[in-house]
Amino acid sequence: MNNDTARYLSANNGALPDDIIVGAEGISVALYGPEEGARETNIRRIYHAVAKGDLPTFKLGGRVHARWSTILAWIEKQEARS
Repeated sequence: MNNDTARYLSANNGALPDDIIVGAEGISVALYGPEEGARETNIRRIYHAVAKGDLPTFKLGGRVHARWSTILAWIEKQEARS
């Protein structure tokens, strides 16, 4: 076990890393904010982007998850292209 692995395991007792966002709703809030009026629309946007493979996500137990650090890197890459 290297130092990075040990750090992750000891930081939260072997649970998922701290920057994991759980669910389409969580990803929606992280990207668009907690606005109630657009909540359902934004969640649908997340599901659509996941289905198209446009958003860096993964599934655990059938539920969509994302890493905030991965999303930030993805956004930076998108900005560099435009």
